[in-house]
Amino acid sequence: MLKKIIYFHIILFLSFSFVNAEIKADYKIVRLYNINHQDILKLTKEGIDIDNVWDKNAIIYIQYDKLHILEDMNLSYTVLKRPDLRSKAGYHTYEQIGETLNAIAIAHPNICKLYNIGKSYEGRDLWFIKISDNVDIEEDEPEVKYISTMHGDEPVGTELCLNFIKYLTDNYGTDQRVTGLVDEMEIWVMPLMNPDGYVHERRYNMEGIDLNRGFPDRVVDNVNTTEGRAVEIQHIMNWAFAHSSVLSANFHTGATVVNYPYDSDFDYTKNYSATPDEDLMVTIALSYASLNKSMRESYYFPSGITNGVEWYTAYGGMQDWNYVWLGCNEMTIELHDIKTPSFSKIPELWDENREAMLTYISWALRGIRGLVTDAETGNPVKAVVRLSGIDHDMYTDPDVGDYHRITLPGIYSLSISADGYINKVVNNISVGENNATRIDVKLTPQYLVNIRTAIVILKIMSNMQINESTKGLDITNDGKLGISDFLYFMNLISLK
Repeated sequence: MLKKIIYFHIILFLSFSFVNAEIKADYKIVRLYNINHQDILKLTKEGIDIDNVWDKNAIIYIQYDKLHILEDMNLSYTVLKRPDLRSKAGYHTYEQIGETLNAIAIAHPNICKLYNIGKSYEGRDLWFIKISDNVDIEEDEPEVKYISTMHGDEPVGTELCLNFIKYLTDNYGTDQRVTGLVDEMEIWVMPLMNPDGYVHERRYNMEGIDLNRGFPDRVVDNVNTTEGRAVEIQHIMNWAFAHSSVLSANFHTGATVVNYPYDSDFDYTKNYSATPDEDLMVTIALSYASLNKSMRESYYFPSGITNGVEWYTAYGGMQDWNYVWLGCNEMTIELHDIKTPSFSKIPELWDENREAMLTYISWALRGIRGLVTDAETGNPVKAVVRLSGIDHDMYTDPDVGDYHRITLPGIYSLSISADGYINKVVNNISVGENNATRIDVKLTPQYLVNIRTAIVILKIMSNMQINESTKGLDITNDGKLGISDFLYFMNLISLK
């Protein structure tokens, strides 16, 4: 155990001693000592970015003019420095990343398509690659996504995502497992979300914004709009609004752990914040960490996983936004304690994460799936899907009408609702360990129910005689119940 502690502190020193102390001219990277949970919460509420917490230590990113806060709190700290230039020898350059993705898409046009979803603050491309059979067609398949390097000084995930893309494309058609994943889902990969930060070797984008602190947040920023956000975040949000991911992850370095939601809580004193899908979240996180030797043997994170708030509170993270507003299960995966290890470490990290990355996305094929369509036209319906007893919505893909609700094995009731339709509940759905149980649902339009109800009422009224009990229905006062009385009555009870 002593060796683990010594090793951990050595790699932390190597990692953060060579991090650029200047994010912008007024930002510093600071190591804190003898810090507690309440100190971390106070710093977070002051708008200071927490990067890592272990034992009673932390790494933070702080504006120079806020250093007095540390003094006011009587915190012990060291401002970390490094040489002016950091070597990334072996890592792909920004230009090489684009060239590599384009070459793969050209070499595998039957299963790959490259998308540029917008430009960064300095005008660099944000690339997403889609891998799927029938790659040009929207199908009844779950969508999954991997996004890496929101922090520009954390390039390991970029390399692993490129390896992952190449592994899928090279093995499609020959490896049964890979072929099945590509055939049964839409796999989206963005190796580099913060190209400006990557080029300039800095955490933030070139507006000085932490891209993993700038999304809508259920606690402090609960308006789901792109307005006023970093341009890179706007592009990701707009892409997500047009798609229906059911499972995703974002990759970082600086620790070795799988972090699952929530990252923040309405009660800021809490040291744990569980989602309604707590059991599912923990199980998926464990499934990744258990396949990664460094994670499962972690000294600081039991079994290699942590709840976000349990680690440290962060507002505006992408994983909470995906879960709360999009119904997508997302986790933050920290790949290595050193932010930018020697490139010679990448093959070992790829070997350590390959199986975990494949297993993680396969969760999208479990649970309950199906199509929600209009009972009259057969057209897809944009609907809300909810499991009984779990207070969390997910949504159909309005292009096809498909939904993919990941669940653990068990017996469930499923509720489906949509504007303009009669709600429907399906009970006693049995879910097993592997392939999702299929439940297709046809929703009846509300107007049809209204028409049928109106016909019944009209028939009843037409056979009624005027007497003391029914004269109130004779709106026209002509001594009989006619169509005018019926229409007035329909309008009165809002049946249109």
